[in-house]
This record gives sequence, structure tokens and C-alpha cells, in this order.
Amino acid sequence: MSLTEQTRQIVKLAWSRMLRLEDTDLDLGDPSVRVEAVEDDAAAVTFVRLFDRTVIFGPSEVVGDARRLDDDLLAQERTLLDLVRAHHGGARALGAAQLFYCEEPPQVSPPSGVAVSFEPEHVAELMAACPADDVAGSGLADAVWAATLVADRASPQDPQIAEEQVLSAAGREVWQQMIAQLGVLSHPEHRGRGHGRCIAAVAMEEAFVDGLIPQWRAALENPSSRRAAIRLGFTLAGSQTTVVLE
Repeated sequence: MSLTEQTRQIVKLAWSRMLRLEDTDLDLGDPSVRVEAVEDDAAAVTFVRLFDRTVIFGPSEVVGDARRLDDDLLAQERTLLDLVRAHHGGARALGAAQLFYCEEPPQVSPPSGVAVSFEPEHVAELMAACPADDVAGSGLADAVWAATLVADRASPQDPQIAEEQVLSAAGREVWQQMIAQLGVLSHPEHRGRGHGRCIAAVAMEEAFVDGLIPQWRAALENPSSRRAAIRLGFTLAGSQTTVVLE
């Protein structure tokens, strides 16, 4: 499914502001020419592909060196890390991710015996039960909005699901008051059962209610995240590769 021009314009505007560009920089000019955003005190170097445009953001020496590399190479985590380390030896890669957006919430019916909770203690309980890397990847610790899917009664089909068992959670950060960056976390013992998709659909609907465009970032090393985005109705729009300067 393709995104409307209005959605594309909003997404480009949000990214222009995050990358400290002029509001129209991702609309004007030749799409075959990379946009350079020089910020000498930047804490990270980011290479973004968004629709038909590419942008590199970072210190002038890195941006200048990047001119000798094509976009396909710069999008690779290893290439960008090597480029940055030539000037900042302690740099570390944050990874590469695909960027997805959508325009309407999916029609997902919650399974019987579960309820949506907005209680912070349910989010905390789930994070405590999950591996630290999964928690960090979900972004729930920094979420300004979060909800959980909780069993409202014990399941006779699955003895592992007890009453008030927290099954999954979704949260969001708000970027530039336009984009809802979503993250989902499921209990390790209850994955693969659609709980994450169900709570993600709730988060998407709530984002639309608040006038935000949902964004899904799928790490390249996590194909299941990409599949989840597609099942939820997201459309691939680009990618982001980031290296943090130390």
C-alpha cells in the first residue's frame, strides 16, 4: 500500500526538523543529489533514506568523506562505522533499521480473556520479566504513552496464563509532534500468539486519535519485526543507519 502525498509531506517535514534542515530541503532539489546536514557538535552520524531522498547528518569531516561513497554503501552499518572511526576512534554503531509508516489502524480483534490496561505497574512488571536487550529495543522505558495487554482471567487452554498476567505492551515516543515512534514488547513465555500485534494495533489507533503518524523501525537483523510491520499495514518508506560518537 502506498502512502498519500499528505502523509509523505508530514514525514519528510518531521525528519527535516530532526536533521536540522530547512523545512523544504527534502522536497526541493534533485533527488539524485544527497542532502548534507553539517553539525560539527553532533553526538551521532546518521544516514537516512526517505522516499526518494537521502541525507547524511554529522560533523563536516565525516560528511565530506562520505562524498566518495554511494548511498548503498553508506546505508550499511559497517561502512558508516568505518567512515566515522577514521575521525572518531571511539565511535560505536547503533545499527541500521527500516522505516515504516501507516495511515490507518489495522482491524485486529483482541482474543477472549484479555483486557487493555494503561496502568504503569503493568508495564514495569513486563519489563522486569523480559531480557534487557529486548526492553531497550522496545523503547518502553522512555515512552510517553504505554498500554499493556493483560489476562483478565486464567486461561483453561494455557495453564501458563494466569489472571492479571501481563502478555505484551506497546509504547510510543513523539517525534517533532508529528510522528509516533512505536515499540512493542511481549512476555518471553507468551510470544508468537498475536499478543504483540494486538497491543500494537491499540497503540496505532491511539496515535491516530492524537493526530500522529505511527512509525515502525525494524532492525535489519530482526526480520520478524519487518514481518510484524507488514501484517499491521505499515508501508516501507526508507531506512536509518546511525553511529554514535564517543
